[in-house]
Amino acid sequence: MTHATSPLNGPAGGGSGGMARLFSAISMIARFGLWLGGGIITLAALLIGCDVTLRVVLGYAIDGTDELARFALAISTTWALAGALLDRAHIRVDTAYARFPGTMRLAMDLAGLVAFFLVFALIFYYGLGLVGESWANQTRSPSALQVPMVIPQAVWLLGITIFLVADLVLFAMALKLIFSGRSDAASALIGMKSAEEEVQEELDAADAAALHERTGS
Repeated sequence: MTHATSPLNGPAGGGSGGMARLFSAISMIARFGLWLGGGIITLAALLIGCDVTLRVVLGYAIDGTDELARFALAISTTWALAGALLDRAHIRVDTAYARFPGTMRLAMDLAGLVAFFLVFALIFYYGLGLVGESWANQTRSPSALQVPMVIPQAVWLLGITIFLVADLVLFAMALKLIFSGRSDAASALIGMKSAEEEVQEELDAADAAALHERTGS
């Protein structure tokens, strides 16, 4: 059984030059975003756990836990967007998709990237205005922490920025592959994962876990 390499581990279609280097760079940033988002959510979960424990045992609450958890959820979501896009992890309804010919599926995948960009470009536009307003007014959160809102908002907006760049790079890479007569590689880059690919990924993950248990590393 074969499967396409995840773009987060290297461009599925290969290539050289500036476009390939840009793709590799955005893939590394997207991978970092996944780790950052996971780390932030983990820290938020630990903080909430400590807060709940203190409430039950000592009757003491940590101020601002709910606020920090909201910041964590928002930031981790936007920073994970690029990684999910490059790894083709976004959920898509494939009831009709699988029945279409390859050319139509590829056209729909390209249209999906365009739609992604337009929607998040609109979010970025209004988010940029929000960050600017928070900066100008020195807005702070209404909780006891008094967090300058421009900080979490700017980090949140940076995640969307990375996603938009990743979307453009992915679109350009797909077009480059199509125009060079490598439509199959373009489909592997931006198309939905096949059942075989998903099964293979699960098998690879299971093998990696088993190896980790045997080696203890």
